[in-house]
Amino acid sequence: MTADLLRLDAGHAVRVVATEAGHRAGPVTLAGDEWLPAEPGDGAGLAVLHRLRNRSAVEEGFRVTGFGWSAPRDESERAMGVDQTHRSWVVGDSVVVKWMTEPLVGPHPAPERLRRLAEAGFAEAPELLGLLEWHDPDQGGWIPVVVVQAYLPGAEDGWTWAVTDARRALGLEPGEPTDLGGDLGGLTGRLHVALADRPPARLSEAVARAHADEARSAFDLAVRLTEQHDPDSSALLVAHRDRIEEVLGGLAGAAGTPVLPVHGDLHVGQVLRDPAGALAVIDFDGNPTRTPALRAALAPAALDVAGMLVCLENVAHVARHGADADADPALDPALDWSTMAWTSHAQARFLSGYREALGDHLDLYDASLVPAYSWEQLCREFVYAALHLPAWLYVPAASLRNRLAQEPA
Repeated sequence: MTADLLRLDAGHAVRVVATEAGHRAGPVTLAGDEWLPAEPGDGAGLAVLHRLRNRSAVEEGFRVTGFGWSAPRDESERAMGVDQTHRSWVVGDSVVVKWMTEPLVGPHPAPERLRRLAEAGFAEAPELLGLLEWHDPDQGGWIPVVVVQAYLPGAEDGWTWAVTDARRALGLEPGEPTDLGGDLGGLTGRLHVALADRPPARLSEAVARAHADEARSAFDLAVRLTEQHDPDSSALLVAHRDRIEEVLGGLAGAAGTPVLPVHGDLHVGQVLRDPAGALAVIDFDGNPTRTPALRAALAPAALDVAGMLVCLENVAHVARHGADADADPALDPALDWSTMAWTSHAQARFLSGYREALGDHLDLYDASLVPAYSWEQLCREFVYAALHLPAWLYVPAASLRNRLAQEPA
């Protein structure tokens, strides 16, 4: 096992370790002559902030880029406290230091996306304060090992506020709902305008075929993995294989459609809401179930649109699932109808808000691709649940049945 160190100060560093499973990074602190994994409170997060101001030489194979300076209010460090693929610490109650602890596989989409948003002055994402990157000697390209952004105090995770909003709209708890779909649509449209080139690039035939291949692979994996946990859903997928694969295969003919550096994994969990109701989009790492090349490549705007449309239905299923068990919501046809009606309304409001926010940039959006990307996203929901969270399987299972009932055979 070999390791590279980016020293932050005398006692802290970011360590990149080459293992049989690939390169991994993480914070370490010096204990005597030994580097040990760092935990919140060890000072590694504070050392990152000071390293962004320190203009001394950087070890070969790394680069440090500062975009602004936000002095921490104090020297506290704590874990973010939410389930994330990576590890995030809140430092000084004012900055988030995100350690990229998953395997370092490039090319990585986050640095380019975050730089574009910073240059465009996009205000609906936490302010980018700095990037620490490592250069992959095998594959080439720069991969982030630490991302530093402003902390949004009091902001709620998207699944928390969105499900609460849906429950209020369904009458399952008191309170006035907001225009959740319209707000998310507007945010997505403004995000795409900030990320896109003018004029936009066009999807190549090779990448279009790759999108179709990826989508069909996601379908095959969903069938195989779901069979172990939800054989009924797996059987439904198999029974409608020809119909689904025909839609997915249509992506191969999308060459020439406008493309941009999309978010790539857009759902309500990637959108924070502050106490005043303002939204902020986070996590531009792309969908981890897609190949690194496709995560980093430009893609049609419909990829993000479809992801959020599928997610809005997921929100409805979660909201209903959490209803009072004494009311036996599974047997309440009125609630079933209300859930579908809320989903349709939220999705329509999303699309309306999205198109309005695009304004003069409507040419960025090819709506004809949404059905294929929606099917692909549903397949990925099955894969995620089977691999990581089997308790989540009821969500894509309900969506699958609704979709097959509503779409023409």
